[in-house]
Amino acid sequence: MHRFARALILLAFVVPSAGAQQPSMTAPNASAALSPVQPLRIGDALRVLVWREPTLSGDFVVDQDGLITLPMLGTRKADQVPWAALRDSIMSGYKRELRTPTITLTPLRRVFVLGSVLRPGLYMLDPTFGLEGAVSLAGGAGPDGNLDRIRITRDGQVFPERIPVKTTPDKYDVRSGDQLFIERRSWFDRNSTLLLTSIISLAGLAVTLAARK
Repeated sequence: MHRFARALILLAFVVPSAGAQQPSMTAPNASAALSPVQPLRIGDALRVLVWREPTLSGDFVVDQDGLITLPMLGTRKADQVPWAALRDSIMSGYKRELRTPTITLTPLRRVFVLGSVLRPGLYMLDPTFGLEGAVSLAGGAGPDGNLDRIRITRDGQVFPERIPVKTTPDKYDVRSGDQLFIERRSWFDRNSTLLLTSIISLAGLAVTLAARK
């Protein structure tokens, strides 16, 4: 009986470490490496902020024809136009129409945040916010969400690695149409506290019974 009690107590200390997650040392898929700012695609949007010009500011979506319509400047091609060229063209247009304008242009990507988050769905993401920003838009991880294991699907291909949410944008750039799936924590992780409590209770009971003999 004493051996049984000692085994239970030892197991109580071993169990938590068995469920601990080790950080992944695998680099993201090469196709996920940081690249120059990607062109806007159909369904993406452009956020325009013109200082002291609220009627010119807003989020403007690239329509099904690949066009974007901006106040004062009108309609222009945006789908798959290199970002630098589109940005410079829009900035030049506003500078012709306004005196010393202060303008900020931000591309917004369509990103699906799915799985164990509080508000799964489609979001428009500033790509500099990265994975953590995308999960925040979806309300953060749910009670069972595992932020160390995000599955990425891009253009129909699933990355073999599971990427942690803390991966910075300089290592992984979120692109238009990406599907970010936050996986659930394992059954053991979700129930480790209960298991540990049960093991400690059993160990205490075994020690009590052994002491009576």
